[in-house]
Amino acid sequence: MRVGLTWGRAVELLPHQRQHILAHYPVCWLPWAMDTARADHLPIGSAGLIATAVVERAAQRVGGIVYPTLWHYDTVETGVFQRVMTAWLTMVADQGCQVAVVTGLAGTVAEDLALIEAAEMALCQHRLIALAVSPLELVDGTMHDRGALWETSLMLALRPDLVDLTRVVGEHEQAVRNVASSSLGQQSLMLAGERLAGAVRDLLEHRNTAALAALYQQRRERYRQ
Repeated sequence: MRVGLTWGRAVELLPHQRQHILAHYPVCWLPWAMDTARADHLPIGSAGLIATAVVERAAQRVGGIVYPTLWHYDTVETGVFQRVMTAWLTMVADQGCQVAVVTGLAGTVAEDLALIEAAEMALCQHRLIALAVSPLELVDGTMHDRGALWETSLMLALRPDLVDLTRVVGEHEQAVRNVASSSLGQQSLMLAGERLAGAVRDLLEHRNTAALAALYQQRRERYRQ
């Protein structure tokens, strides 16, 4: 075992390494993404690449196990999506996880509400604290801008080889062409990772489920407006 092993990708760990990490850093990072294009100049998997990058940066600060990205398709019914998420959370709870971080950008209000219900059910049934947030929500949710300035910058930082700026069109064209950059993306990734790590560390140390309930209630109220 590597000395000081605090985090790792689930598929790269030996069984005893996974047990060691969960015993000392009982956090499971669960990135997920919609399999839909965000913009013509970005790869279809950009949402998943961003989600995974953010959780890995947070995991490096807090510890825990990063699971492979779960891909969700818009042809899958919301009820099925909720059952899949519930099963995922049940699995990591059975493995000894105390805090699960479900990070992805819901495509619809119904999907986000289903995700919240799955997270709340995990706490009720398994005493598993499940934080369900979008990758940039703890910085500024408007940064999920469907392939405009922020998402383009993030992808330029992560996989510039997959970005085709010649295909940028629409109202954000000038901002993307003239302002989007790898350095801006790196700064955003660092900040998103730090914010997410801070929130997870607080949940792990203090088990402040009241703050989590308030976060979910705010989301529900926002959808009612």
